[in-house]
Amino acid sequence: MARRRRIRWDRVLLVFGPILLLIILLCVKCHHGDEESPTDPGTVESMVTEESGQDSEAVPVEAPYRDLVVVIDAGHGGNDDGAVNQTETRFEKDDNLRLALAVEERLNTHPHVQVIMTRQTDVFVELQERCDVANNANADFFISLHRNSATSGKGVEIWINNDSMGDITMDKMLAEYIMEWLEQAGISNNRGIKKGLRNSSVDAESENFYINRYTNMPSCLVEMGFMTSEIDNSNFDTKFNDYADAIAGAFMEMVSDRGIYTENGVPCFDTKEPA
Repeated sequence: MARRRRIRWDRVLLVFGPILLLIILLCVKCHHGDEESPTDPGTVESMVTEESGQDSEAVPVEAPYRDLVVVIDAGHGGNDDGAVNQTETRFEKDDNLRLALAVEERLNTHPHVQVIMTRQTDVFVELQERCDVANNANADFFISLHRNSATSGKGVEIWINNDSMGDITMDKMLAEYIMEWLEQAGISNNRGIKKGLRNSSVDAESENFYINRYTNMPSCLVEMGFMTSEIDNSNFDTKFNDYADAIAGAFMEMVSDRGIYTENGVPCFDTKEPA
């Protein structure tokens, strides 16, 4: 009877053990590599998150900003003197320009506020050209500076578009802020916020001052006292810096209060409408 050969398991393990161990290690490595593959978007995101120490939620991108654009319009100019004082030695065009330049200087101290002037010297500018300057620049606001005239009368009045219905239109708010600040600076009389055009006729186009009707943005026309009033002329001269501060300050307070403007400028998604 043949003798059965005994299997030496110690030799089998000695020969095949290392091979088996190598196969196991390779399988484990491949499986681990699949889980942490850089080509897996989820893994890459988690790796970046772990390294940066941030949450896995996406960080919102802040909206871009642009400059706030305001047009300052010095009424009349050149061969158009505007109103005159009783002795015809003082011209409205000069007072308008002087005040407009002072307001520009103050507004330019604010970051991301761009001031555009319809005139900076004693030149004549057509009314439509003044509107075109603002419309072509896609300005946010238009402020026109004038002085009044009458056989009698004193004080400040501000005119807005006749289409500015209600109490929440931007035109009306702009006028109200300016009037409040001017009152605090000291004026002879608050003649109020008025709509349309003085002594307007039934003709539709005459229902508004030209610049209020043909500008595409909120606008107002400020009548800074009467050229024919001695007290208004005196106030204009002695309180000139206060008036310039008031107009610029009122404008900046209004756009800040309404969330239209911050020190970063105007959010690009802003609609130029009151909230």
